[in-house]
Amino acid sequence: MSLTPSSLISQFPLQLVNLTLQISSALYRGSMAFPRERLLSVWVVRHPPVAGPSMVAAVLPLPSQVTWIPPPANSLKINFDGALFKDINKAGLGVVIRNDHGQVIASLSEQIQLPFSSDLVEALAAARAISFAHELSFTNYVLEGDSDVVIKALKHSDDSLSSFGHILASAKTLTDVKCITFSHTRRSGNAVAHNLAKHARHVLGFKVWMEDVPPHLHSVLIADYG
Repeated sequence: MSLTPSSLISQFPLQLVNLTLQISSALYRGSMAFPRERLLSVWVVRHPPVAGPSMVAAVLPLPSQVTWIPPPANSLKINFDGALFKDINKAGLGVVIRNDHGQVIASLSEQIQLPFSSDLVEALAAARAISFAHELSFTNYVLEGDSDVVIKALKHSDDSLSSFGHILASAKTLTDVKCITFSHTRRSGNAVAHNLAKHARHVLGFKVWMEDVPPHLHSVLIADYG
């Protein structure tokens, strides 16, 4: 049974919920913070959230499921995913960049107009991940998603003839694809990016977190690397 934020608050005093979030954030900051001096500067555009809950129910991977695997030593892995919000005619893109210790370098949630297919959403998420890395001046990394069709298209040197081929081709022009390793994982190994994509329902435009993810995803981040 999934627990929504409203049901959690109805079962526990608000003070206890706030205290739990504070402890979780403090533990995360104390053990997994990434030195700011090693990060390149980036212009972050922040938009006010859409009216509604600021925290959504996160989907954690089960202990027996595939979890996130770190990249090789001294390298980065960028995970991406998309989500559909058909009831509001929107879609969400989620991207998270982590180092080989599982520490977050940056993460992003972006809301876009609803494309005509789920594969197109995944392709747009992959393209956004590449452009996000380009904005941060990262060129050598592992790019990972749970869409097999998109990852296969990215691995081919020839442009894909699919409906989203032009999107991937355009994104590839931003970087040297020879420096990117494309990797496919299951949904359970892509939990942080998946939840960031879902969080985009409550974001206007896009929002970036440097060295962090939204507070309600700290537990997902820890479980994803467990």
